[in-house]
Amino acid sequence: MASSTLPLHMYIRPLTLEDAKQVADLESQGFPPNERASSQIIDYRLTACPELCSGLFIREFDSNSKEVKKEELVGHILGTKIPKASSAAATFITLESMGESHSESSDTIGIHSMVISKDHQRKNLATLLLTDYIQKLSNQEIGKKIAIIAHEPLVPFYERVGFKVVGENKDVASDAQFANIKWIDMVRELVKEEYEN
Repeated sequence: MASSTLPLHMYIRPLTLEDAKQVADLESQGFPPNERASSQIIDYRLTACPELCSGLFIREFDSNSKEVKKEELVGHILGTKIPKASSAAATFITLESMGESHSESSDTIGIHSMVISKDHQRKNLATLLLTDYIQKLSNQEIGKKIAIIAHEPLVPFYERVGFKVVGENKDVASDAQFANIKWIDMVRELVKEEYEN
């Protein structure tokens, strides 16, 4: 059974192109081949919109110099701004938006992948990472909402952090490589927190 103790020296920061190898390794750990982002798509997202890609790292320090010896990526979120489908009243993840696609003028952020390393699951790190992501996007006013597609068993997890079920995603399910899974569209509004003085 996994320990619920949080790892020491943990921090969250935007991902950069230098993190691409660790991101790809984590994608392959967290998703079957037909669902993971390719190295090309990872590079695209980290170049086009690094502010929408967040990593959870554990730092290891040199005991003598106190300098960072190593930083290990143990969780990440990859997102882009997704364009509104011309025929739809709302904006959801589509097959097209899952590729090399980023629409800077969009007000909807699409989360394409979220994964926590198998060695660090069951420690509430997914909740921590997603809550941090939502809070930063809300306070920076980067968009108005976040859209995701989730496997049905993950719906309760996303509901706990404020996502609402919209319905089944027919676009993604229509593709042969995703056809055997029920995909659920979910959205969460981004609201800037107001602080009283």
